[in-house]
Amino acid sequence: MAQTTGLVQFLAVIPGTPIACARIGPSPTNAELLAVNTAAGDTAATLAFKNSMIEALATAMVARREVTAAHGDTDAIITSVVINPA
Repeated sequence: MAQTTGLVQFLAVIPGTPIACARIGPSPTNAELLAVNTAAGDTAATLAFKNSMIEALATAMVARREVTAAHGDTDAIITSVVINPA
């Protein structure tokens, strides 16, 4: 698993799609584009977990807190989010 650490520079939940996109990095010009992707077959627990990751990203963005997002080595799908201590 790969990890990307930095501030949430941008977060968008795309209406009509099951995707939320986040740019995470030290600055707006040096950030990686990552996504939280829900699927029609996700269980209620999985959807709740994915929604909690989106909420954590939004909270960190507003509070200007650094996050660490885990994602696959060859993809940009976020599997976990940690808000780093101040």
